[in-house]
Amino acid sequence: MTVRGRRMKYKKVLAAVMAVSVVVLSAGMFTGCGLAKSQQQQSLKVTTFRPFKSDTPIMREYTGSITALQEVPVRAKVSGTVVEKYITGGQHVEAGQALYRIDTRSYASALAAAQASAAQASATYENAKKDLARYEQLVSSGAISKQAYDGQKSSTEAYRAVYEAAQAQVQIASDNLGDTIVTAPFSGTLSMDDVNIGTFATAGTTGLVTLSSSDPLYVQFDMSESEYLQLTRQKNITETLGSELKLRLSDGSIYSETGKIVQVSPGLNGGQLTMKASFANPNNLLIPGMYATIVSDAELAQGSILVPTKALIQLLNKDMLDVVVDGKVQQKAVKVGATYGLYTIIESGIDVTDEVIVEGQNKVQIGQAVEAVETTREEMEESATKAAADQHGIAK
Repeated sequence: MTVRGRRMKYKKVLAAVMAVSVVVLSAGMFTGCGLAKSQQQQSLKVTTFRPFKSDTPIMREYTGSITALQEVPVRAKVSGTVVEKYITGGQHVEAGQALYRIDTRSYASALAAAQASAAQASATYENAKKDLARYEQLVSSGAISKQAYDGQKSSTEAYRAVYEAAQAQVQIASDNLGDTIVTAPFSGTLSMDDVNIGTFATAGTTGLVTLSSSDPLYVQFDMSESEYLQLTRQKNITETLGSELKLRLSDGSIYSETGKIVQVSPGLNGGQLTMKASFANPNNLLIPGMYATIVSDAELAQGSILVPTKALIQLLNKDMLDVVVDGKVQQKAVKVGATYGLYTIIESGIDVTDEVIVEGQNKVQIGQAVEAVETTREEMEESATKAAADQHGIAK
């Protein structure tokens, strides 16, 4: 074969190879386009929920601290050395319970002396009364003058005054002796500042121990000026917050007793209004200094629109909801209100006709086609209850 012949054969083979390549490439392109189209047709599944209307309690929460109704230093009414101590710091005591005893010797001696003086005064007074009775008979019979009778009557009155004064001294001495036992003025809990035996107590001055009332206790909290104005436009603040306030403790548990507002500050301090709510504390669970949260749900929001709280999205400090419109994802800015259980009140931005994405919103983009699988309120709440039960089982 000539050189020219070989070249012609090479060109034919090359042309055939290129033709096959074009066919294969074209087939691949068509196959790829078909696959992409198939993938686009497979929309992402998301779970949706229809908002609903309900008269919903508005949850208002205020962080506060627990304080005692009263806190006073216990002082002795008489001076003397502490010779007995019946308590320890931190102990709960009842009203009238003995705390300390002051040295009684000088007060016992004073009482004995006062009683002796009173006995002597009593005897003198009794004799004077007998003499006065005799003088009455004598003046009636004319045996003595009226002047002599009047003199005896005046003496008897003077002896009576001396006797009554002596009796008063006996009472004072007796009270002083009784006051050597220092008692709790009210029921409460003792602080850790209790003095020891041997301490000299000056009457009305030396604090022996600090006593704080424990039942009931106050929870002191603050409310902003703007919220105060908002709540008092229709009712006074105590009616708005209600008379059955709940108390959430620092461990998340709800305290068994309900409380009510008992004090409202007459003025603002730094733009805040201070209030105190009273809570019974029969088991002494609450301790002054603890932190707790006041929870009020007495106010009803009429016809509120609610969505599951988990549907909310935070974007650039704004609250958003993903919704499905004509099979595609749209995003709406909303104004949220209080949270109640699983749900949050939506004050504006959506309606009950919207289809809100509650699961899968972190996997979709605006404008993306999705397949919406709607869940009901009953299914949502049943699922939450089951999850809580499972979590409780794990915690145990």
